[in-house]
Amino acid sequence: MIGAGVAGCLAAIMRARAGYEVVLIEREFSSAADVYPVCTQTSNIVSENHSGAEYPFDPQSARDCLDGRIANEMFFPKLIYGGKTYSRIIASQTMMNDGHDIVGQCRANMDVLRSHYARRCAEDESAAVFGDPSTVCRELEQVDGVNDVARAFLTPQRGLNPVLVSTVLEWELRTSGVDFREGCQVTALDRRSDGRYRVAYTDRHGRQEILDADQISLCSATSAFGMAKSLNSKIDFPDIYMALREVLYVDLPDGTEKNFTCLKLEDSYGGMFSPISPDVAMIYHPPSAHIMNARMNPVSGAPPDGYLEYLSGGHPEAPGRAVWALHQLRRYYPELRRSSILGSYLKIAVNTVSDSRVRRNIGVFSVLPGVTMTVLPKWTMCVENAREELRRALEWSVAAGNVERDQISELNARAGKPAWSAPPAWAGNPAQLVARATSHTVNMQVPPLLADAFTQASEGIENRKYGLG
Repeated sequence: MIGAGVAGCLAAIMRARAGYEVVLIEREFSSAADVYPVCTQTSNIVSENHSGAEYPFDPQSARDCLDGRIANEMFFPKLIYGGKTYSRIIASQTMMNDGHDIVGQCRANMDVLRSHYARRCAEDESAAVFGDPSTVCRELEQVDGVNDVARAFLTPQRGLNPVLVSTVLEWELRTSGVDFREGCQVTALDRRSDGRYRVAYTDRHGRQEILDADQISLCSATSAFGMAKSLNSKIDFPDIYMALREVLYVDLPDGTEKNFTCLKLEDSYGGMFSPISPDVAMIYHPPSAHIMNARMNPVSGAPPDGYLEYLSGGHPEAPGRAVWALHQLRRYYPELRRSSILGSYLKIAVNTVSDSRVRRNIGVFSVLPGVTMTVLPKWTMCVENAREELRRALEWSVAAGNVERDQISELNARAGKPAWSAPPAWAGNPAQLVARATSHTVNMQVPPLLADAFTQASEGIENRKYGLG
């Protein structure tokens, strides 16, 4: 496994549970002695477990996201939400005044989600994780403490805490027996004459190492495309667009009573306010955040020119855009009145179309026999994609004579059991949990305030009030 983001961690965990001997190679070093460096790149600024409600112009993306949301609810413990409850999808009154019926579009999308959820529940009773399909989406007239609201919609979408996600995944890697090798840079991938694969890499001490493997899983985000091309130059990817974006963490000196994400739709009319705790929030304002958008090199699989340099050294427009984002979002969210920026993060968002309002699941590619590549444009699809990655791995193992076909069902069930079925002892001790989560904030280079969370007391009240969960 190459890459210890969300996709790589989940694929490694499921593979190990299914009986594979798994080595996970990660480029980053741990700056904290007690935890692995997981989710240190793009995964460190994820805040939403999407339900599809944020895609009113793209029903297929909405259905994909709802499928992923059901799978995530079954797999992850509630800890990852850090006390956050269901997000508010907000349609702008100003947008309505300008002649765009965003409320009508959202209502139509709610019908798509209700219908798809009802179909899934009819197919499998265990999919009914959000209660009755008739009440899975609710319309609200307003959201207290948010300006410019025509209507709001309460759906299964739910904000999460990326630091707590890392805490869960890192512990599962340990208990699954994954051989985690940090500070390792892959230098070459080759197919041997016997059909196996050779991975050349430099270890954390700069020594050249060779690893021979039956299978390879590429989960290293944007660099995975180039690795796949190095193994199979004829692999055919769809047009891939890579958007360079800026996401911010800000403090909340006046606190907030919102233990939920507010996602105000449609670019210049909105933006995201996602409190992680009463003291810190992630914010995202599309017009200021979208710095560049260009196609991946279709021959080499390399990101657009300059992108890697911007990720490592920053973009000259980033500081000004960060100030612009905070200024604009203060119009909608009063909590930001005295906020200051704690951190600015440049990330590459991957898509198959240039329109940011559409975000299709790219999923899992078969690069060569025994080699897969997983791309995760939306965090919500992480469990679904890991299951698909394992399915392809097992099929290759059957073909290679290492697994009997009648074993597949049992191995899939073992691999897909919920995370933290037996939580670590320290998870029940708030001080110890915060201490471990704080170690992850160091590796993820995010504000230490993210290690704290909302209290769980408000969650049950919120769920009963709206009939969700």
